[in-house]
Amino acid sequence: MTLGSSGGRPWRRGLLGAFLVICVLVTVGCVWWAVAAFLRSGDPRETDADHAERVAGLYHEQHPGKGRYYVPTDAVLSRTADGVQVAYLYYGLDGGDDVNLDDFLTTYDLPQPGAPGPLPEDLRAALPGDEPSEGALAPEGQAGRQIFVVERPSDSFASGAADVYVRATGT
Repeated sequence: MTLGSSGGRPWRRGLLGAFLVICVLVTVGCVWWAVAAFLRSGDPRETDADHAERVAGLYHEQHPGKGRYYVPTDAVLSRTADGVQVAYLYYGLDGGDDVNLDDFLTTYDLPQPGAPGPLPEDLRAALPGDEPSEGALAPEGQAGRQIFVVERPSDSFASGAADVYVRATGT
């Protein structure tokens, strides 16, 4: 054999070519995965809790320009026997300067609670815990939504503590 002979080279070239093709495919797959992850992160999937807030009209995007919003402690999305969606929400407001009943009502453009009313049995059953039997009903105009407020006794450092229970029907 001479110096310019190519006895074993075609096999090596084929192996190198296959390796380069695999590298290109892996790179394209990684770029595809990164683009898909980036697009998914921009529009996260809506959870049942998010949808329950939307049904109740208390989702943060439904109240733009407020600069703040409240996250429910518990949120349950269910359906009635005839297929209507029912949202059950519970907000625990600890009171104080930032998280109090007046701020909650202002954030969601709700009126002050009025006369006491009984909490619906399905609301009491859907939410875990010891829900009271009645709360002050916030009078308002949204059909299918009931908002009950149970003010908690508070000390001088944490005024405005309350439990807010919401039952809403809709789509």
